[in-house]
Order: sequence, then C-alpha cells, then structure tokens
Amino acid sequence: MQRLEQEQVNANELADKLEQGHWEGGTREQAATMLRQQQAEYYSLLVNHDKLYAKVIEQQAEIKALKAELRLIDELVTGKAQNEK
Repeated sequence: MQRLEQEQVNANELADKLEQGHWEGGTREQAATMLRQQQAEYYSLLVNHDKLYAKVIEQQAEIKALKAELRLIDELVTGKAQNEK
C-alpha cells in the first residue's frame, strides 16, 4: 500500500488535529485516505493475529496428543501406568 508523502500520524492524532483544526498535512481527502490506510493495516494485523492464535491452539492440541502417546508407549515399555500431568 502506497503511503502519502505528507506528515505521518496515527488515526487518533489525525482525529485530534482535525477536530482542533490544526492539521496542515493536506486535504480532507488525503486525511480520509490516511485513515483508510491505517484501517486496512489494522485489519491485516488483526487477521494475522487470528491466524497465529489458531495455529497456537492447534499446536497445543498436538502437544497434548503427543504427551498422551508418549505415556502409552512408556506404559507399554515399563508396564506401569503414569499419572497424567
């Protein structure tokens, strides 16, 4: 996504400056474009977070299954049942 060449501010800073009438970084259209770019970036980060969280949950389930499998193998080898941890 191409960024505007003007002063870069976050969405809250831009909103504050617009409310106070102090933003001299460009036109209202440019301000709107900056906000849309930041919203798109936020959404992208949110989607990536959700994907990573889902992967963590999946890996935790795999770890739990592997631990159970190791306990079974240990029981077969030693003939003793292990306490679940």
